[in-house]
Amino acid sequence: MPYKQIPKNRPIATLVKWYADKKSGKVSDSRKEIQKRFDYLDWKDQKRILLLFLQAGKSDRIWAYSKIYRQWDDCFLEPMKTLWEEHHEDTCAWSVIEHFPIEYVMANATQLEETNGYYHLCQRLASNPSYVIDKTKLHDKEYLLVMLNSHREVTEEEAKDIFFNSLHTICLIDPDYLYNVHQKGRNGAFSVEDIDSMSDLMWLFHLLGLEHLRESIWQWNQDVMFAMYQSDEFKALKNEVIDDEEYNKKRLAIGLKYLYLALDKKYRCETDKPIIDQLFAKVERWSTKEVWHKPQEPIPSPMTEEQRRESVALLEQMKAENPAIANLINTMGLEEPNVLLSEELPF
Repeated sequence: MPYKQIPKNRPIATLVKWYADKKSGKVSDSRKEIQKRFDYLDWKDQKRILLLFLQAGKSDRIWAYSKIYRQWDDCFLEPMKTLWEEHHEDTCAWSVIEHFPIEYVMANATQLEETNGYYHLCQRLASNPSYVIDKTKLHDKEYLLVMLNSHREVTEEEAKDIFFNSLHTICLIDPDYLYNVHQKGRNGAFSVEDIDSMSDLMWLFHLLGLEHLRESIWQWNQDVMFAMYQSDEFKALKNEVIDDEEYNKKRLAIGLKYLYLALDKKYRCETDKPIIDQLFAKVERWSTKEVWHKPQEPIPSPMTEEQRRESVALLEQMKAENPAIANLINTMGLEEPNVLLSEELPF
């Protein structure tokens, strides 16, 4: 069987010509081929293609924006500036924030924030030491990343407040809806580091040089794990015969209870009570209810002498009524009823 002939590549200049000529009837095919081969072209050809795609429709512009963001050149500044001011497209904002002069970014900060969010904008503006970061517009992890990338200092007290306020929020989430939590093997106490978001904060503290705080949190966590491990709730859980999913769900709820109990009063609120009461009540039900165990098979008791005689009589009756059964019993060597043992009976 002959091999299928592989089509030869057309010159990229031909594809670009077809793409630029909207009457060629080959715009769609040439677009697909250009995008497929783009990453392997010379930079000169890539720039020509990107400038051409910026003049096209929205989908082609957005494709070009994503490439330009990672392959920036000042030749894109003016066409990108024109497109940004005309369309205010999100993908275009990436390059405006990252690559445009800082003065332009600051002058357009309001529109850039509305289009692309505060976090990426703050990452750029925070490079200016005089810029005041608005913490209220950032999540904890985002704030720490901005501080890290802009080489700003985070005090131990500030980082501690971030950690425990974040943990307080997590403790108020229904365990059934708390995701990104590691599941361990059985019998291990729950750790705050099993929660991905809290583990991320601990890693950022390391990058920020807050080792003393990390050590104190680690010791606090060890105390909480020990309290949980010694609790009646956890002891009851270890005795339950349930599947891994149910086990980890209950272990998480017990862990959240003991993490909350260990929080300093500074990090609690009076409005917590209804939510925490529900959590505690759920955990309490688990620890006080009758634990379900797999029922064991009953151990059979030995036959009494009376039962033995009844069995022998029944066997003799079966032999008398059915010759086939009598023949079967005879071939099995059970023809002496008086020496039958209960475990030797065929029924």
